[in-house]
Amino acid sequence: MHHSLRVSVSVSRGASAHARPRQCRRQRQRGAAIVTALLVVALTTLIVSGLFWRTNVTVRSVENRLALAQTHWVERGVIDWARVVLQIDGATTRSDDLGESWASPVLDTKLDETVTAGARIGDASRSAVLAGQIYDAQARFNLNNLLDDADGRMLQALERLFELAGQPTSMASVLRARVQQSYPRTIEGKVIGATALPLLKVSDLRYVPGFSGNVISAIEPYVIFLPLPLNLQSGAGATGQSFQKTTVNVNTAEPIVLAALLPDLGLDGARRFVSQVRRQYATLDQASAAMGGGMTVPAGVLSVSSAYFLVRGVVRYDRVEDQTDTLLYRSGNRVDIVWQQRS
Repeated sequence: MHHSLRVSVSVSRGASAHARPRQCRRQRQRGAAIVTALLVVALTTLIVSGLFWRTNVTVRSVENRLALAQTHWVERGVIDWARVVLQIDGATTRSDDLGESWASPVLDTKLDETVTAGARIGDASRSAVLAGQIYDAQARFNLNNLLDDADGRMLQALERLFELAGQPTSMASVLRARVQQSYPRTIEGKVIGATALPLLKVSDLRYVPGFSGNVISAIEPYVIFLPLPLNLQSGAGATGQSFQKTTVNVNTAEPIVLAALLPDLGLDGARRFVSQVRRQYATLDQASAAMGGGMTVPAGVLSVSSAYFLVRGVVRYDRVEDQTDTLLYRSGNRVDIVWQQRS
């Protein structure tokens, strides 16, 4: 009997010894399964979140492109409006001044379906806002007038402008040399082709040696690049060229520009002339009389009307803000776009 008890105890002990490893294996398997499940959940979460993020980025990108397309659409409407305003002004008046309708700024204006001929451009959370103004481009000194400057009058005027703007006058000669490289020239009866690309905007001066950001910022309000028609003539053994210079509008020009072109007027006299409540002269004779002192205006330098206008506008729609500069040329009943730049 005692022998059987010992056998039974030893058997039970053996069974228990064999059961423990199996329990440990099952526990390890359950632990591994839990870790695997957690890894699968974490990986799935990562993949799904990545898909959601990519989807969100794609949706935002599409929305931004749609908003940008809408701003460009509004800009085209603004340019068309500006062209109509200038056409009407050219048909009704023979002079241009800052008291005319084209010179009135457009402050921040919220656009709706009525303004855009029924086009849906936004809702309460996605409104389109427009601001801008038309500027007289001929209120500034046209740097391209340096192309045909045999008497040096334009160079001297530009030197005075640099001086009045607080910049070295030697930069005027550098600029004239660079401008003359951009167009064909006649030297000793031979036409020499251009050796450099034309400068279209004042910001292009950063590529001219010596023109730092400070110099450009100082003269930018007073100068501009306006195109000049180039006429090449040849025949009977002679070859020549001529440029049609643009004039500066006395009704819209700044004092520094007028003082640079009219040294006898001086900066103080130019400031008094510009400070008039109503600077609206129909003829140069009237403007000369208002300057006082028997001022004589050189021919082909000043005028009371303009053909070039600069339209600057900002359109904000949703997350997009687009600023556009457009140069317009008015000739008779036509108003054409010369160039357009977005930023």
